[in-house]
Amino acid sequence: MNTDRVCAVFCSIFLLVVGGVFPLRAEEDVDAELEKFLEKKSTEEAQPSEKNSGFLDRASMPNIFVAADMVAGKDLTAGRNSSEAITPNGLIVRSAELGLFGGVDQLALGTVNLAVHEEEGAYFVELHEAFFEFNTLPYNLYAKLGRFFPDVGRLNSIHQHDWHFTTTPLVHAMLFDDEGVFDQGAEVSLLLPWGWYQELKCGLFNGRSWGHTHSEGPVKPGPLVTAHLKQFIPLYGELGTQFGFTYIRYIVDEEGREIDHTGGADVTFKWQRGRFRSFIFSSEYWYRLEIRPDADRNNKKHGFYSYIQYQFYQYWLVGGRFDYFAELEVISSAGNSITRESFAQSIWITYRPSEFSFFRLTFERRDVFGTELNYAVYGQADFILGYHPAHRY
Repeated sequence: MNTDRVCAVFCSIFLLVVGGVFPLRAEEDVDAELEKFLEKKSTEEAQPSEKNSGFLDRASMPNIFVAADMVAGKDLTAGRNSSEAITPNGLIVRSAELGLFGGVDQLALGTVNLAVHEEEGAYFVELHEAFFEFNTLPYNLYAKLGRFFPDVGRLNSIHQHDWHFTTTPLVHAMLFDDEGVFDQGAEVSLLLPWGWYQELKCGLFNGRSWGHTHSEGPVKPGPLVTAHLKQFIPLYGELGTQFGFTYIRYIVDEEGREIDHTGGADVTFKWQRGRFRSFIFSSEYWYRLEIRPDADRNNKKHGFYSYIQYQFYQYWLVGGRFDYFAELEVISSAGNSITRESFAQSIWITYRPSEFSFFRLTFERRDVFGTELNYAVYGQADFILGYHPAHRY
């Protein structure tokens, strides 16, 4: 038997075996089974399931977080019972926040933030934030509607438990509040169509009160108006900078005769090398003109703060801050026009074992208008439970 006949025999046996195990089917049978499979798949996709029910699941299961901010302080200058002490000379839970946020539907995100904060030994529960975010608008537009901290300057829209320092900068405390200004209204921003990141954000708010209050206040003849132009420039892969300019117009009285015009500038540099080294420099400058027709003259105030922070090890950071605030053209008891100045300097060291907790020790020197000189030490401990959104640049 030659080789060709052997190959022919083996091929015949192989075809018989394959044909028995995998019988050939008509083309009509294959098409019918394919139609049945596609019909079954489309029916399953049309029925909502526990694993995938679209926006219904996103709205019914929002992201939740709890943040607690605890501060212990000791005034090294004033006595424990002195009314001049700038610290409570003890441990307080300065604030605790409960936040819920997530996708509402294909149009908007929703956020609700409840806060409990301490004021002079008493605790108050209030609605910090409740707002819509519309981030799918055309033409590079973005809108925010509800109750929230306006995006003015650098610090105002960052919650206190996310600050890089313990105490409030002088200029922020004097012109805004210990934590910041929040109001009810709307913001609209436009991402400008340049070759770099530049955003213009404008806001209109009720403007019935200023700073941290527990009442709405009287109706004013005009709204609180804000505008913030900011730019981000990546210098290279590990270093970037963001700077901005802000204008705020606030009507003080119900007649609309007393008006505050506030302008500011902010700048931030960040350098980050992996998880082990980082550096940040940030500063804000503010100037306010307070128009008072019934007074002898208008009030002028300005000030700034600057701070640096360096991460020298994976879990350890050190930082320092310089504060300056002044009231300009103040009439002294002798009838002269003088400038009243305040200064503060602080240094701190932070141990941050993770993104969800930190422990900080701060030493501060504060000189308010040359009449109150205080040295104080603070201990701070913060933690976050649940899902916390990414921090702003």
